[in-house]
Amino acid sequence: MRTKLVVLCMSSVALFATAAPAEEKVHELRASPSTVHRSFFDASLKPVLTIDSGDIVRLWTTTGNPRYFERLGVPKEKIPAELYAAFEGAPGAGRDDHTLDGPIEVRGAEIGDTVEIRIRSIDLWLPIAAMSFRGERGTLREDMPYSRDKVLFFDPSKKAIEIAPGVVVPTKPFWGVIGVAPPFNMGRVPSGPPNIFGGNMDNHDLQPGTSLFLPVHAPGALISVGDGHAVQGDGEVGNSAVETSLKGEIQVVLHKGMRTSWPRAETPTHYMSMGLDPDLNQAAKIATREMLNFIVATKGLPPEDVLMVLSAAMDLHVTQIVDGTKGVHGMLPKAIFQKR
Repeated sequence: MRTKLVVLCMSSVALFATAAPAEEKVHELRASPSTVHRSFFDASLKPVLTIDSGDIVRLWTTTGNPRYFERLGVPKEKIPAELYAAFEGAPGAGRDDHTLDGPIEVRGAEIGDTVEIRIRSIDLWLPIAAMSFRGERGTLREDMPYSRDKVLFFDPSKKAIEIAPGVVVPTKPFWGVIGVAPPFNMGRVPSGPPNIFGGNMDNHDLQPGTSLFLPVHAPGALISVGDGHAVQGDGEVGNSAVETSLKGEIQVVLHKGMRTSWPRAETPTHYMSMGLDPDLNQAAKIATREMLNFIVATKGLPPEDVLMVLSAAMDLHVTQIVDGTKGVHGMLPKAIFQKR
């Protein structure tokens, strides 16, 4: 345990030593047939954009193959032209939620480093969304052994969507998928279950002002982003969020030599740990252990005291339970640490 904590402490020192890039360059990455990959992660993918540490990337991510909307009876004139352009040549007629912008190569990133993805902004983009559930999977498949799809039209400027007659839900947009390439020995993996490389975490607390830290498993890190959600509750119990197209900005900072085991994040007010496992109990255990190790390493407190602090002040959220690999994330307020 002591050796692990020393490594974490040194990682924190590395974080503060490298967290202030000298220059910011802005790139734009729009979803198009040549800039996306769909429903998988793979360390052998060629990057569509190469950036330096500290650079900013403006993203436009698309959700909703036009053939999916047409199949549900939506007139072509009500389907945004941007979707037709982005999905040109795409196979099938599924919604293709996991149409991912990237990969983005971070120059100088090597295995054993960490990339910090600073979420600067996320906004609704196109005025069409969809939700669905499937009878063969999901939380209540024995209650509803059938499938349903629903198309939702909305005004992005109003920041609210009527989900059912008279039920208007405020939007809280976020990207369900933010990940780096998996280790080479994993090969090509489906993007549905999240893992040590991040991916489909479906974490609605990854909001603007938050930094997401991901371990680098392949040269260049190879970051991919997509699966836009207009709003989603913890658990994502019906199999989907309000799936839609988003625009926003991220800034990527490379932390050389900073070793990270699992994805973690920091919001303006909270430290966030993440646990991912097919067993929800194990996911909770990972999230708790990761937070304990982080606080011990960065605050200099003994593990026994930290476990009590977590029991008093950390909230465990069920991130999602529908992706095979279940998610739990712990939220610990920064304000409780009053010793500077």
